[in-house]
Amino acid sequence: MLEYMFIFFAILFFSIGIIIDNFLINNRFKNMFALLFYSNITDMLFIPLLWIFGLPKLLPTDMIVPIILVGVGQIIYLYPYYKALKEIDTSIVSALFNLGKIFVPVLAFIVVRERLSILQYIGFIVIIFGSFMLTYEGGLKINKALFYMTLTTFIIATSSTVTKYALESIDWITVITWAAIMSTTITIIFGLLFYKKEIADSRKIYLRTVWQFILNNFVTFLAMASITYAIVTVPVTVAQGLMATAPVFMIAFIYLGHKFWPRYFKENLEWKNILKKSVFFILIAIGIILTV
Repeated sequence: MLEYMFIFFAILFFSIGIIIDNFLINNRFKNMFALLFYSNITDMLFIPLLWIFGLPKLLPTDMIVPIILVGVGQIIYLYPYYKALKEIDTSIVSALFNLGKIFVPVLAFIVVRERLSILQYIGFIVIIFGSFMLTYEGGLKINKALFYMTLTTFIIATSSTVTKYALESIDWITVITWAAIMSTTITIIFGLLFYKKEIADSRKIYLRTVWQFILNNFVTFLAMASITYAIVTVPVTVAQGLMATAPVFMIAFIYLGHKFWPRYFKENLEWKNILKKSVFFILIAIGIILTV
C-alpha cells in the first residue's frame, strides 16, 4: 500500500511544479528566456546535493558530445513548454506530456530496432487522438499547445535516449552533473550575447520569486524520487497507468486551490469543460497502459 502512496505523492508534486511554472510564465516573467535563464541557474544550485551520493568523474572524451546534447535538451525543451502554458489550461499541458510515451519506444525502434507490438501501436493512436481532442477548438482550428508539447516531449524523449546511452559508460552522478554544467554554461553564454537586457530587467522579479523557483526544484526532485521508488516496487504497467491519470487529479487540485489562490491557476473550471477534459485524460491513460 505504501508504494501506491508514493505514486500519489509523485502526481501531487508533479502537479505543483507545473502550476508554479504556469504562474511564473503567465504572471511574473514577460520574457521567456529570462525565466529559462533563472530556472536553469536555480537548477544548478541543487546539483551539489547529489554529491552526498558520490563525486562526479571527469568526462571521457567520447562522452563529451552526448553530454552536450543532453545539456542542450535540458534548455531548449523549456521554450515550447512555456509557450504551451501560455496557450492552454495547465491540466491539458500536464496531459500532453504523455505524448512523450510515443517517442521513447519509436526512438528505441530506430536506434536498436526494438520491435513494437500491435497493442503499442493502438496505444499510440489512442494517445494521439486524446491529445488532439483536448486541443481541438472547432472547425479546422487546433490549439498551438499541441504542436508546442509535441516538440517539448520529442526533445525530452531524445534527451532521455541519449542519457540512457551515456549511462552505459558513466555513472548517473557524472551524467547529471556534467549535463547541468553544460546547460548552465550554454544558457549563460547565450543569455549574455542575446538577452542581457531582458535578464537584467528580470533580476528583481527573480529575487522576489526565488522561493518559488526553489520550491519548484524541490517538488520536482520529490516527484522523481517518488515515481522511481514506485516503479521499483510496483508493476511498471500499473505505475505508468496511474501516473497517466495525473491531469485528473490536477483538475481537482486546481479546483480546490483556485478558491483560495485564484491568481496561481489558469484553468477553465466550467463543469462541462472539466467533464470533457476528464474523459480524454482517462482515454490517454488507457493508451499509456497499452503502450507499456
